[in-house]
Amino acid sequence: MHFKTAARRAAMQVLAESERSDKPLAALLDATQLPPQARPFAREIASGTVRHRARADHALRPLLRKPLGKLDAPVRAALRLATYERIVLETPAHVVANEYAGAMRAAHLTSAVAFVNAVARRLPAGWLPSPDAADDAVAFLSTEYSHPAWLVERWLHRLGFDECAALCHSNNVVAPLCLRVNTRLATQGGVLNTLRERGLQAREGTLSPDAIVVERAGAPDEWPEWKAGHIIAQDEAAQLVGRFVALNAGALAAGAGALIEAGASVFTAVDACAAPGGKTTHLAQMMNDGGRVIACDLAAGRLKLVRDNARRLQLANVETRAGDFRELASALPPADLVLLDAPCLGTGTLRRRPDAKWRKTPAQLEELVALQRALLDAAATVLRPGGALVYATCSLEPEENEEQARAFVARHPGWRIVPPVEKWIFSGSAEMSEDTQNNTLRGEEREAAHSAHSLLTEEGFLQTMPHRDGCDGAFAARFVRAAD
Repeated sequence: MHFKTAARRAAMQVLAESERSDKPLAALLDATQLPPQARPFAREIASGTVRHRARADHALRPLLRKPLGKLDAPVRAALRLATYERIVLETPAHVVANEYAGAMRAAHLTSAVAFVNAVARRLPAGWLPSPDAADDAVAFLSTEYSHPAWLVERWLHRLGFDECAALCHSNNVVAPLCLRVNTRLATQGGVLNTLRERGLQAREGTLSPDAIVVERAGAPDEWPEWKAGHIIAQDEAAQLVGRFVALNAGALAAGAGALIEAGASVFTAVDACAAPGGKTTHLAQMMNDGGRVIACDLAAGRLKLVRDNARRLQLANVETRAGDFRELASALPPADLVLLDAPCLGTGTLRRRPDAKWRKTPAQLEELVALQRALLDAAATVLRPGGALVYATCSLEPEENEEQARAFVARHPGWRIVPPVEKWIFSGSAEMSEDTQNNTLRGEEREAAHSAHSLLTEEGFLQTMPHRDGCDGAFAARFVRAAD
């Protein structure tokens, strides 16, 4: 079997399965038995199809006698894949017809073979015009940019037509690989040099001083820098959340790596929803492997990812606790710092998980807002007097972000929102100068600090937007508990 044939059949299987599964498309693809040479093409057509699903459905509609939703899931997946290939990849009509008819036969859907063949041969060579924006802006935007109408309606109301269109467009652009340099073991410049020497298109990040962006990189887990613990995959927005956590929070850790003198007790940080460990390890890294980071997560299996990442990055100050944080909180030691990177709708990361947008619902948003509220209240019980709580999401929705933050202080009179009032504090790297250790920023750090400050709202919340900032969407708010 040709590797592209195998890739098409796997992509069809995975798209059909994704309609009834919460697992990411990438995870479903990884679980298939595909030869290595077939995987890139399977990823391309599967992710491309879900990115442009509404436009594909719009192109298919005139060719069908009944709605796509009435078809069997594998048939629906095959037609969408065929449409993406025909229009975007410009695969000849007879090729997509033969290939996806063959996929029906291989899936024992013999009654659909002739149907898929006939529809695929009549597919247009280009996208059909979307509905007229003047008549129905939601229908135009949701079709043109392939987003659920209910999300488009929300964003259109809040952002206006042009910005909503820009946001939807940015979600359809494949995000590059973004790395965070483990500054305890390596420098940004050193890692950049080794990547470029191997011919990779690598550049410095624009927002985080530890970030490296690599175009068309593939998976980095076989790179020597990865195996040596010098890098971890993390978007710049998530890296900024880690730095936001450290802002004015008092001592990060006792020891030579601390930027601010620690108190007598061991500095304790709690990451309430830690897996897979990107922010946990960033916190441990900024603490220069001192103090104590307690990483909690509901799924014990996912906490293994936290431990694996901490071990690979050579961070010895991370420990894990499995369980529902609402129940774990009462058994945790008093903390100086709590990070609640809360479960959320994830509308800021759709460019990385295009399949997720089709599974999100208004009901999920309501459920998540209630869960976030309960988690915030639990987190508040863990803090020592004078401690800091940072609440973060990868959402763009006000109910999960600024409205949730305002509601928290409204029901907790002893707490207040404390935005950063000084500079962003960048922690130790192998090339950190004595002046930097004394909280004097290097030139590139000062430039990044200026950029980061532009991402703060008037209330002092961190808010990034994919179409404005070239990174994922993220939100963070910092609360301080009054000292007794």
